[in-house]
Amino acid sequence: MSEKTNDKLKEKQPLPWWRRILLVLVLTVIGLLTVSIAVSYLMGKQLSAEIVKISQAGEPLTFSDLEADIIQSSTAEDAARYYVEALLNARPGELANLKRANTSYRNNITSLPAGEFPDELREEVTQNLERSQPVLENLDKGAGIPLSRFNIGIVYGIKAFRTRLLRLQTASFLLSLRTLDLIRRGEGDTAVDSIISMLKMTRTLDFHPTFVLHTSKISFVLFACEDIGLLLEHSYPSEKSLAKLQKVLLEIIPANALERMFLVERVYQIEIARDLIPENITTSRLLQGKVPDLPERLSLPAAFLVRLRIRQKVVRYLRDMAQIITAARRPWPEPWDAIVDNALKAEEKPSRLISSSAASVRLTTQALVAVRCTILAIVIERYRRSHGELPSSLDEVLPTYINSIPLDPFTGKKLLYSHDEETYVVYSTGINRQDDGGSIKSKADEKRPLDLGLRIRFRELR
Repeated sequence: MSEKTNDKLKEKQPLPWWRRILLVLVLTVIGLLTVSIAVSYLMGKQLSAEIVKISQAGEPLTFSDLEADIIQSSTAEDAARYYVEALLNARPGELANLKRANTSYRNNITSLPAGEFPDELREEVTQNLERSQPVLENLDKGAGIPLSRFNIGIVYGIKAFRTRLLRLQTASFLLSLRTLDLIRRGEGDTAVDSIISMLKMTRTLDFHPTFVLHTSKISFVLFACEDIGLLLEHSYPSEKSLAKLQKVLLEIIPANALERMFLVERVYQIEIARDLIPENITTSRLLQGKVPDLPERLSLPAAFLVRLRIRQKVVRYLRDMAQIITAARRPWPEPWDAIVDNALKAEEKPSRLISSSAASVRLTTQALVAVRCTILAIVIERYRRSHGELPSSLDEVLPTYINSIPLDPFTGKKLLYSHDEETYVVYSTGINRQDDGGSIKSKADEKRPLDLGLRIRFRELR
């Protein structure tokens, strides 16, 4: 065989196995890098597109945008200074004792005649209120004037605003204790002023109402509504005081409260994930402005795949939140249908955002029912004093005592009303959306009441 033929045979021999493996590995790495770069580019484009959509819709992207939308113009005297002073003097260390005293006071008011009220409990509450007089005085002063802005601390992170929330919670229990003590003493008008101070205090949570802050406001409002129920049953405030309280309640939960909560929550999450946003978006000035030193801000992780996964989660978050905000803008009960019912009916486990949003909608719905039923209870009481009897239907209170009957957020129809010789009840159909005759207390075989509302055992007219 010729030398030329041997050379050709050598050329046709396959590569050694180790070279083939090395070649496959090199090609695989090149392929993975190409795919990763393409995926990263596409993910950046998707994230950019979501940010652009928000901007084009005229919705806030930064804390600066929020302040331009919701901060009111300053006035000659601002309630903020009084609320700050009140919070500085509130003592969260006493919260456990205040909660215990509040529960005991509440139970005794509903179960005992005034003459049998425990002296030791009354004395303990009196001492608490005297010790906390500077807090109460500042809250009362703040309630009487406008509040142009209030920074609860959201831009400084969870630790900062939760510390302030704890002080607000302490202040709320002090206000409630004072209200209960005034009801026990039969000082109805002063008790109304105390409740109004509680309701007005919740304005401090309106400027950046994230999930946590909105939930806190709702809990304070529900607390105040419970006190109003006791006020109507065990005290006799004047017509003027009742009308004033009704006006405050009508304004306490704005029509767009649910939408605003989701808008602010999205801004908060965008600020946390600011470092994950592609640079071309930042340079387009959509996210420009002073960047708060938010401790919870995510730094861009070093691992490439981790960055991709986080960016993917942010894109999903923004898309889900866009749908939630759209649903929150619709009239009730559509927010419930679109957010809560969909979360319950989902075949897969809903995302953390969907679960949190559904919980916020449920709580907001509960608060709307409580506030609207409380307003109607006040209206009915005002009618009863004027006419000497209860209205036979809610239509009789129109338009003298209220312009329109509040709607049930579960049905979008008017709230319901019934009465007997000793009590009256204003109520919502609740989750089943059926009129169960005002059954607002759970029966032995029920997990929850069939209806939601407020029942008042009315006092004899003076």
